[in-house]
Amino acid sequence: MAQRGLVTTNRVFALTLVTLCITSFLPRKMLTWTHEPGQVIQRLTSPPAHAVKYVTDRFGNPEYATNPDTTIGQIDTLRGQNLALQIEIQRLKQEVAQLSGVRRAEDQSIIRIPANVIAESTSASSRVLRIRAGTRDGVRPGSVASTRDTHLLGRVTNITATTCEVIPITDQNSGTIEGSTVNPDGTPGIRFDLTPQDDSSGTLKGPGRFETVGLTQTPLLAEVGQQVSLTDDNWPLHTGLIIGEIIAVEQSEQSPQRQVITVKPHINTRMVSSVFIRVPEGTE
Repeated sequence: MAQRGLVTTNRVFALTLVTLCITSFLPRKMLTWTHEPGQVIQRLTSPPAHAVKYVTDRFGNPEYATNPDTTIGQIDTLRGQNLALQIEIQRLKQEVAQLSGVRRAEDQSIIRIPANVIAESTSASSRVLRIRAGTRDGVRPGSVASTRDTHLLGRVTNITATTCEVIPITDQNSGTIEGSTVNPDGTPGIRFDLTPQDDSSGTLKGPGRFETVGLTQTPLLAEVGQQVSLTDDNWPLHTGLIIGEIIAVEQSEQSPQRQVITVKPHINTRMVSSVFIRVPEGTE
């Protein structure tokens, strides 16, 4: 009776599982040798992943970086710029009133790099997008991705020479951001701390401040349908980008005077086909 060979399918499979289990518990610094093979695999998988993304977009309604209606795009841009100026004025007034000695960051302009989305993660808990733009194209740490250059998509991470990844603001790993409702005159309204929801709704939710207006100290109230824009100090050069629209308003259980809102982004992260990478000019 012939003996089985030393190398069999079952043994290779078992060895692979054991190797994966061991490496999953090793610290990152011991896995630096995997970076180069990973880059090679990434280059090999990018073309088919891009093809799958292209076919998916053909059967859906893809979101492009540019706005198909230039007039609407210009209006959204002006609204965002106006909101950023209003916030800057408020900030300057506070500094003057408090005689703050904190040095402000120097004004920087934004470089916009158009790029295509070539793949999307398939994890149920993460929707990371892989973008065809990297350090050789000018992408740097601190960059932010947007669509139509007016709608906030997410923060750039894991930058290589040819690609980068974007974590959308609706991703569970994105963290909390501050947004503000926009008054009819373009000034910022109520500020809210928005956190991505742990479900498939693609929404953000969070409580707001209790703010009043006028000599009568009339409370400001958020309403369904209002637009919410970015006012987070951690994203200073991207203030005014649109986060989304309020789809639900409720009272806070901890503080009845405060409201809790649910915000739905105007863009669907699963249908994004191209983006603008917003890079602060002068970033090293």
